[in-house]
Formats: sequence, structure tokens, C-alpha cells
Amino acid sequence: MIIIGERINATRKPIAAALEARDSQAIFRTAREQLQAGAHYLDINGGDPRPAREAENIAWLVETVQGSVDVPLCIDSANPQAVKRGLSLAKHRAILNSISLESSRLGPLMPILEQSDCMVIGLLMSDQGAPAGVDDRLRNAEQLIKKLTAAGRKPEDIIIDPCFLTLSVDCLSARAVIDAIAAIHKEWPKVHIGGGCSNVSFGLPRRRYINFALLAGAIYHGMDTALIDPCTPGIMATLYAAQAVAGKDEFCMNYVTAEREGKLV
Repeated sequence: MIIIGERINATRKPIAAALEARDSQAIFRTAREQLQAGAHYLDINGGDPRPAREAENIAWLVETVQGSVDVPLCIDSANPQAVKRGLSLAKHRAILNSISLESSRLGPLMPILEQSDCMVIGLLMSDQGAPAGVDDRLRNAEQLIKKLTAAGRKPEDIIIDPCFLTLSVDCLSARAVIDAIAAIHKEWPKVHIGGGCSNVSFGLPRRRYINFALLAGAIYHGMDTALIDPCTPGIMATLYAAQAVAGKDEFCMNYVTAEREGKLV
């Protein structure tokens, strides 16, 4: 399971404030907390309405985080200059988050991807918008995987994000994404699957329970990557338990080890 810590994101008010003030200690704390909670990668998002500023934010965040922890990064931006800066400064092989079939994103980012040795998250959005169901997701996945492999990415370097849509708007959206995960995993077993799972619970009370239920079902059907806040109480325990129940934890050793390390909280 690939765990990507999502907290260093400029859409979060504490991170936006830390970015504006160049408060490295706040970023240090956030990075260390996620790593200690079990993150394998840290997502870095320096979004800013000022395009030049976003590239500066990404560069500062990458250097600040790497000065605090030794962990691979996930460069989260659709801004080509920000992506270039982030990937060039990363000490370890990074993940590009994300590319899609949207022409406004695919065109500018594909040349960067072709010149970089990184993994990539492929979001199943297109110029027609979000995918409507399982078949739509499969069509988009086929197109995107073909483009990414043509750009030199091996299947195991690709993470397909099936688009986790809001459950409060469509009561069948979570079921559709889980069914799509199963279908994508069957068709392309070497490709990783996962993304920003918490989108599904937007607008609902006690969101973590919806997120936990989604994670359990998605992991059972083939999801092996999660962009989450690993510091959320119960979320890592849910992941370990879901992997054990799905038969992806031989002799339940990861689950037992997590208990011994005090992570099942």
C-alpha cells in the first residue's frame, strides 16, 4: 500500500498561512507528523492564484520538507513551471500529481513527464468532465494508460485515480468508483489505483466514517494507493485491517506489527 500524506496543501488555511509567512517550523511539524503516522510519500501543493508565486511556493516547500525529513515527495500541481521546479529539486524519485486527459493539463505536462524519471498519477478526467460511471472510467483509463506508456512510463509507475466523486450529490457515486477500481485492476493488474479518497464524503457530517467505509471497499477491490491525512484517528488502523481482510497481508503480519508499534489507534 502506498500512503501519500495530503496535509501540506495550500488549500488548507494553516499551510496557506505558513507559506505566506515562510514559516518553516510549521511545515516541519506537518511533515514529521505525517511520516510518523505512516506516510510513505508527502504531497506538496503550493497552489496560488499568482502563477509565478506557485513555482516559488513549490520550490520552498520541497526544500523545507527535505530539510526536515528523508521521504519521497508527490509534486501536486498543474502549473508546468511549478512541476519542473519541484521535480528538479526532489532528492528521491517523486510522483507527479497529476496528469489527465484534459487538454489544458495533458499538453503542457506531458513533455515534462517525458523528460522526468518519476511516477505519475493519472486522473480520469477529460475535456468532457468527470467520468459518469464504470464504462466511462474504463475508456478514460485505456486512453490515459496508452499515452503514459507511450511517454515511457511502465505500468507499475502509473497510479490511476478513478475520480472519487461526492456521495452527497449522487448516492451511487461511491459504488461506481469501487466497481471501476475492480474493473481497472482486472484489466491492468500492474497499474496502481488510488487518489484523493476523502472527496467522496464532502458535505457530510463525521466524514471520517464515510472515508473509512470507502477505503475498506476500495482496498478489497484493488486500490493500493491512498492520498489521505494519515494523522486522522482510526484511518491507518482501517487501512491495515482492510488489507488483512482483503488477503493482502500474509499471516496478518503488517496488522500485528502495527499493533506492536502503537499504530492501531
